[in-house]
Amino acid sequence: MFLSEFLDDIFNKVSSGKSIFKNREVLNIDYIPKRILFREDQIKKMAEILSPIIRGAKPSNLLLYGKTGTGKTMVARYVINKLREHINDQNTIFIYLNCRIDGTLYRVLSEIGDYMGIKIPFTGLSLSEVEKRIFNHLVNKGTKLVLVLDEIDFLVNNPAKRDMGNNILYDFTRYDSVYTVKNGSNSFITIVGISNDLKFMEYLEGRVQSSLRSEEILFPPYTVEEIKEILKDRVKEAFVENSVGEDIINLIAAYSGSEHGDARRAVDLLRVSGELAEREGRNKIDVKDVEEALKNIEKDKVQEAISSLPIHEKAVIFSIANFANGETTGHVYLKYQEVCNQLGLQPLTERRISAIINELDMLGLVTAPIINRGRHGRSKKVQLAVDKNQIINALKNDEVFKLLFNAV
Repeated sequence: MFLSEFLDDIFNKVSSGKSIFKNREVLNIDYIPKRILFREDQIKKMAEILSPIIRGAKPSNLLLYGKTGTGKTMVARYVINKLREHINDQNTIFIYLNCRIDGTLYRVLSEIGDYMGIKIPFTGLSLSEVEKRIFNHLVNKGTKLVLVLDEIDFLVNNPAKRDMGNNILYDFTRYDSVYTVKNGSNSFITIVGISNDLKFMEYLEGRVQSSLRSEEILFPPYTVEEIKEILKDRVKEAFVENSVGEDIINLIAAYSGSEHGDARRAVDLLRVSGELAEREGRNKIDVKDVEEALKNIEKDKVQEAISSLPIHEKAVIFSIANFANGETTGHVYLKYQEVCNQLGLQPLTERRISAIINELDMLGLVTAPIINRGRHGRSKKVQLAVDKNQIINALKNDEVFKLLFNAV
């Protein structure tokens, strides 16, 4: 069969068959349901903290903490959307950014500028100049800004840019006292930070912690029973009747709840399972679909986790991947220095690399048990906990590592 005939066969099969999906968008990562289950307390508290903005007063800064898939972003966007409905002041604006997706500190600042209609070149300005343009615009317009920074820890979790990230957060939290008081403006900035990293505050300098003076809301992981109810709600909206049995809902909830309490992962698993069943021309999801979907998601999750690592963490995991049967921290560090040399990076200290290995261990990307080496003392044996090919596939598309792979 020629390729064109093969494609025609696939497309004809889709166009002639019935979809098991009623509304696929309900399963998208950005979808905000009309009814948010098991997060009533967090919604109420966030609404109470931010409500002074309705009267034109500055709300407290706010941090939302919790593991991935615990509803932080969904609740934040839900409350912000509701707040907009109660505000008539055109000078009150809400900006939502995902700091990891935007990628660099410059890009985060330029995105803020773009939201406000400030023309900022793609490159070429210093961070302080971009900040100055944003702050001058806010003062001149008398703008009241609620700035939602999703994955705010990305600004400061990389040692190479931690100082700059701290400076930016400090400047934004000090905006009211420095710019508005000086210019007699009623403008202000309130920061709503969202973080998966419970150690986020440890990355902040003391002056930033003091200046941020935030209120905090914790989002605990969902239980298996809670995930079941969330899935039932999504199934009603997303799928045609009788295409998802209760046994499938229970299975997906068990996979996602017992290990992670991650509702986002559960909904994603439901979506991929449905797509696999539909691809086979079946009108109902079965257990094999869920098992196959789980494999696909785990594979994608590992590559996404590696792709999102800061550059030195990538260099460390690449160094570890060079040892088929694992190696001591000391040998990994020597390889890491060699990799930094090839990439044109300034190596971090061995102590910092040891801490990075611990972080990679916590992410489940490597294992680093302590072993007894007799008279040589105790040491960590570091080796990959994932397939080496997943490391290669994740790094070969990285702009920095691409040069290294090409050289090899």
